[in-house]
Amino acid sequence: MPLVQLRLAGFGLLAIGVINLLLRSSLSPTSFTSPQARLALAQGLAAFAPWLLLALALVFVQGNRQRRSRESLPITLLHRLLLPLVVGYLLLVPLMVRDAIGFNRSVESQIERQVALYRTGSKRVQEQIRPLRTPLEVARTLQQYPNISVVADPADTAEGLKRKLTEALQVGEGRLRGRLDELRRSSLEGLAQRILQSSLVCLVAAAGLAVLRHQNLAVIEGSGHSLASYFHQDLLPERRGRRRRVSGYPKDAFPYGWIAEDAEVPQTSSTPRS
Repeated sequence: MPLVQLRLAGFGLLAIGVINLLLRSSLSPTSFTSPQARLALAQGLAAFAPWLLLALALVFVQGNRQRRSRESLPITLLHRLLLPLVVGYLLLVPLMVRDAIGFNRSVESQIERQVALYRTGSKRVQEQIRPLRTPLEVARTLQQYPNISVVADPADTAEGLKRKLTEALQVGEGRLRGRLDELRRSSLEGLAQRILQSSLVCLVAAAGLAVLRHQNLAVIEGSGHSLASYFHQDLLPERRGRRRRVSGYPKDAFPYGWIAEDAEVPQTSSTPRS
């Protein structure tokens, strides 16, 4: 397969990956203030790593051989982005660990907040019925709170109804904690495994990008050119027509036999008519 087609596939894969990343991730300013949103963004970047590595490997394949002139600007920009990408994927690992801890703390704080609200409401109900002296007054007051299940018996005294209310509130708090703990488990289920997987992917991506950048730098230093001039050499001019003039370019710019020499047309002699 010609190198031009491989590089075109690399640019296409890179564009597709960026489009998928932008459409699946929320890049609004509020998404960076929530640990859960930051975790989703980091995991999206980790999922983008295979696309990025494959695309850049195709884009940088074979240095400058058979490279089109229109590739000069994007190839230079992509090479300059390699170092920020390496640093970025390395930083994603501690950032994901920090956000995972913050997300766990936020879930626990929400649970404590819900329990605190329930206890505040329970205390308000108990203070409301504390001065009541008759069972009828206690029963009428409890009718204002249909969510509290207290079974009133005609033989119950006011103090007995108050004890039943206290027991019902304690049972309700236990049920609330059970529901909140189940919600916590469902929210954090598999979080550690996902963070570990994404962290390993980010480390592998950073290593791959670093190797790719090192190879590029080795080739650039060995060529004797600066970065700006290296990706501008050995470019194929874009010309209309079926033929491409290559005089003026060094022979090493093209692989052997890539451009066939023009075949010689045999000359036929014609005899004049008598």
